[in-house]
Amino acid sequence: MKPTRFGILSAVAVAIMIAAALLFMNTTPIREGAAQAGVSETSKESVRQTREVPTGAREYRSAEYNFSLLYPEDLKVAEHSEGGGATTITFQNTKTVAGFQIFIVPYGESQVSEERFKLDEPSGIRESLAPITIDGAIGASFFSNNLMLGATREVWFVHGGYLYEVSTLRSLDTWLGQILKTWEFITE
Repeated sequence: MKPTRFGILSAVAVAIMIAAALLFMNTTPIREGAAQAGVSETSKESVRQTREVPTGAREYRSAEYNFSLLYPEDLKVAEHSEGGGATTITFQNTKTVAGFQIFIVPYGESQVSEERFKLDEPSGIRESLAPITIDGAIGASFFSNNLMLGATREVWFVHGGYLYEVSTLRSLDTWLGQILKTWEFITE
């Protein structure tokens, strides 16, 4: 189970979950406050702004994981190392309880195996499973359930040797869909 998977539900839950993950599960923050720059620490020097960012949005870019996306400017971004090359990136507004997270892990397969699914989604729930394409990467979207969060929307896809797992609350499904339309894989 991903230690910071619970960081998007509410202001209290977010604070408790991140604190618990940092203190008890050895989750090390890489950088918080990246929302101001919209650039991860690892990619700060090598990434150039290449697209127009509309008013009310910011661009997040990662040279390490080779992607860029636009997100609402009221979301705070934090990166958390999960060890073994894995990272969780949270985008959240604790006042409005809006947010999503991206869990990224090195992955050598072209599709998500049943074993990997069970490892990362212990509930085993995949409702309304549908194919999805994120900037050319074919993946799957589905609804799931989490004991602490309740109903969630999940979008998983594989690209460039990484598995990307994007999660939010089910009620934010359409909102997340608009954000994912801005996802671009980048090359440096």
